[in-house]
Amino acid sequence: MLEDLMKRCERAYLETFAEVSHSKTTLLEQRIHMLRQARCFRMDYELAKSAEKFGIPYTAKPLAENDWQYTYVTAGDFGVTQSYVQKMGCLPNPAKFRDTLAKTSNIPQLPLEDDAEIFKPRNFYGLFAHNPVGAIFEEEKQKLGSIQLCVPYGCMRKFALEVSIAELLAEYPSVATPSIAIPAPTWKRDPKRKDTGTE
Repeated sequence: MLEDLMKRCERAYLETFAEVSHSKTTLLEQRIHMLRQARCFRMDYELAKSAEKFGIPYTAKPLAENDWQYTYVTAGDFGVTQSYVQKMGCLPNPAKFRDTLAKTSNIPQLPLEDDAEIFKPRNFYGLFAHNPVGAIFEEEKQKLGSIQLCVPYGCMRKFALEVSIAELLAEYPSVATPSIAIPAPTWKRDPKRKDTGTE
């Protein structure tokens, strides 16, 4: 899933930039702000679709806040959301649901039709923190710069763990391509040539 999510995020950053940069109804001065909002919706979508692809429980229903539905994915000991950060190491904008998840690593059971797995207590709340290469509204600067899995302390004031998706993927053994054994060449002596013993 992490590999799939990484590819989706790279594509999402490129595509949302292209969509906003071609918008005829958005002022040039406001495009960077529109891009941040559009990208947040797109990243929630990609997180949900990646989880769905691999049969991992997810929902956007229990995490409604300020008229915004946040994608929440659960896997093993983790419950995870995603968020833009200005730079790696920075916390996302304050949100009550993040505070609650960080403190309790649990969300209350609600009368929804979601998989019951989504409501089981988790040992850790994590978030995929991501940001672009730069801050200027240019294609090269708005490509995906980095994405990390971050686990905040219960106080939600700093991270206890920050590890890039690339580092996480490196921890898993890659599927090696089977190599074909090529036998060493057998040298034959030229019968017409005399051996001088110098070669």
